[in-house]
Amino acid sequence: MEIQVNKEVLCIPPDYTIDMLLKHINYTHYVAVFVNGKQLLMKEYTHYKLQEKDQVKIIRPLGGG
Repeated sequence: MEIQVNKEVLCIPPDYTIDMLLKHINYTHYVAVFVNGKQLLMKEYTHYKLQEKDQVKIIRPLGGG
């Protein structure tokens, strides 16, 4: 199935979770994840299953000082 991640279309298998997606694209858990405009909590990453045509936005935190 196809989803969009940060404006890039990816093909993933059914029952793919946010956690699996983050590992696949080499991101850590320390990111903000939005699916179809709704921010997910980190505790949801392991069980939230992506659906066909989902739009995922992944934002890395910025450090500063």
